[in-house]
Amino acid sequence: MAFQKLTSKKATALTPQVVTLVVDDSGSMSGTKANDATEAIKQLVITMQSANQGTRGFRFLLNIAKFGTSVCPLAEAASPETISLDSLVFSGASGATEMSGAIEWATDATRKALAKCAAIPGYNEESTPNPLVVFFSDGANTGRDVTPPAQALGSLPFRSGCVDVVAVGIGMGESEFPIMQAIASRPDLAVNIDPEELSAFIADVGATALRGDAPSDMLKRYE
Repeated sequence: MAFQKLTSKKATALTPQVVTLVVDDSGSMSGTKANDATEAIKQLVITMQSANQGTRGFRFLLNIAKFGTSVCPLAEAASPETISLDSLVFSGASGATEMSGAIEWATDATRKALAKCAAIPGYNEESTPNPLVVFFSDGANTGRDVTPPAQALGSLPFRSGCVDVVAVGIGMGESEFPIMQAIASRPDLAVNIDPEELSAFIADVGATALRGDAPSDMLKRYE
């Protein structure tokens, strides 16, 4: 599979990156996967909190939600230091796997975060890293067609590029994985990982943002 580097732009106080994490919390995620997601996302927030120290304003704005039958937002357009780690709990107790509503939430949250960035005096959108949305799920969609909301998310206007949507299957069956390819903003931004890799993958999301790497470069390790 060929990968193309998307950007080497760095998040700064005048070019803050919007990072949105959408995590399946349906019944099939209960147990180890939910525990791993909880600890890994807490660590990602801690890492970004450390990266923000000594920075005027914020380098990142985070949107985080878990979803099942409905969406439960955990952080919206939030600078890392304002996020309570105690709120970042995944248990696999959120019901079915209604993906469309979760994608719609990601679109709305990303739009709000971009508006917050645009209000910063001196904000330079052209030099800002693409907004990054990472969507995690381990099972089949139980709701509406994901195509219209996925297209709306990937089409959010951004002056210097586009919204990069990475769709991550967690041990998905071969027949279920095509939905991740429909959600991703490009075919090479869909990946199916082993459940045991979940913690490492979430850590890589944070490292990718901090280094200014392209999401596709990160995914090479999970081919």
